[in-house]
Amino acid sequence: MSNLDTEIRKYLLVVDYEADAERKRAEYLLDNWEGGNIEKIQGMTRLASGVDIEELYDDLAAKIPEQRISTYEVNEISTKATRTELSISHSFEETNPERVEWAMETILNKRKAVKQGSRDGTEIWGVYSKKGRAEISYHIISKNRQVELQISIEGFGDAAEFLKKFIQEELQYMID
Repeated sequence: MSNLDTEIRKYLLVVDYEADAERKRAEYLLDNWEGGNIEKIQGMTRLASGVDIEELYDDLAAKIPEQRISTYEVNEISTKATRTELSISHSFEETNPERVEWAMETILNKRKAVKQGSRDGTEIWGVYSKKGRAEISYHIISKNRQVELQISIEGFGDAAEFLKKFIQEELQYMID
C-alpha cells in the first residue's frame, strides 16, 4: 500500500467492549495514536445496509441542513492482530515445587491476572499490562530433586515480551 493510499483512505473503527476499563484502554490508545489522523465522530452515527441511500439521504436533508450530513460507503476489511507466542523454561535445583507454585501465583497476583478458563487441563490467566494484553499458562514438573517450570505467554503488541522479562526478573528475585 502506498503512502497516497493511506492518506486518502478513511477507516471506521468499531470497538466493542465489555467493561469500562477496556473502553478506557482503547480510547487512550486512539487518542494518543501518532501515525495518521484519528478523530472522534461527532453527532449521530449509524451503519445502514439494505436501504436506498439516496432516498434516506433526501429524507434526512429535508429535516437536517445538508451541510451537516456526511455519508460514506463502508466495506468491512479482514484484519487480524499479530499474536506473539513466547515461552520460558526454567529448572530449579533443590527447590520445593510448592515454592515455584507460590512464586507463580505471586507473580500473577502482582499483574492482577484473571483466570480465563483452561485449555487441555491447563489454567489460562489473562493479564493486562501497559504494553497490551496477554494470556499466561504454566506447568510445574517435579523430577527427583529438580523442578522444571514451563511458561507460555501469548499476547499482542509488545505485551508478551514485556511480561516475559517481568516474569524472569521476578523468578530470579523470588527463587534463585
